[in-house]
Amino acid sequence: MRTIVKLSGIIAVSIALTAGLAGCGILSRDKPETDAEILMGQNGQTLWESGLQYVKIVNRDLAGTANDHPAAISSDELRTVLGALYVNERTGFTTSENPLFSASELQILSAALSSGLNQAKQNEDVNFVTIGSFKGLIAQERKTNSGRVFMSGGRLNIVFGLIHEIYRDKDLATGQDIDRRVNPLLPGSRKSEANLATRVSLDSGQSFYLDPKTGKERSDWLVIDIATVLAKVKERKTGDDGTVSPELLQDVARSKQETGNLRQDVGNMKEILFDMSGEIDRLKQEIEALKATKR
Repeated sequence: MRTIVKLSGIIAVSIALTAGLAGCGILSRDKPETDAEILMGQNGQTLWESGLQYVKIVNRDLAGTANDHPAAISSDELRTVLGALYVNERTGFTTSENPLFSASELQILSAALSSGLNQAKQNEDVNFVTIGSFKGLIAQERKTNSGRVFMSGGRLNIVFGLIHEIYRDKDLATGQDIDRRVNPLLPGSRKSEANLATRVSLDSGQSFYLDPKTGKERSDWLVIDIATVLAKVKERKTGDDGTVSPELLQDVARSKQETGNLRQDVGNMKEILFDMSGEIDRLKQEIEALKATKR
């Protein structure tokens, strides 16, 4: 009898595994805190800290032009600016633009970075390490973002150390706990470019830093014109007359297209699984034939 692997069965197993992991606490809930809760534990240069995650005011890593600090940027403005950052990622059969920061990261960073930039001196930066929960191919995945933040030339600068780096507690090869004293989660540095597997997808008001020494762009160093980004986000939400803007309609159309692509990918998966079941049947028949010849 022909064996057919059903896609619905695979999906059901995936859902069950996800629910089980969440119930065991392995997949933590990505729940935003309030601004007051974030800053309540503020202690000196440490603006927020939770396990390996933190937002801290630190001395700048390289001497040079003084930072434009202290800088008055509201948490709402930072939430909008950081929420406008996206990365290109491939999941399964499709490549899509995904938010750089999760909802929880946005809540924490907008409050803590706003406070930090308002307190920092001209020779200080604000470093951060955060771990967000993002949708994966089967289940939620924890990904790490880290960076060095400062204002310079009237623009917000973020030098990334990590972008959507999969966070793991154990080494995949050895199964041993990863010693973060030896393998720390580091922010970016002015001194050298980080080797990032994922990079920010640039939009209006966003650009990569042009290194004057090499004449090349650094994809780990993002320079943001805050006013331009805020204006673009507002424009995309509504037109000048309060109607839905063409850009927003394009975003909706793009989302529909991505949904269509996903449906097509699922259809392709069904065909692949069907072909696999046929191949398995063929191999079974060959094995039975070989057994019969040996009798």
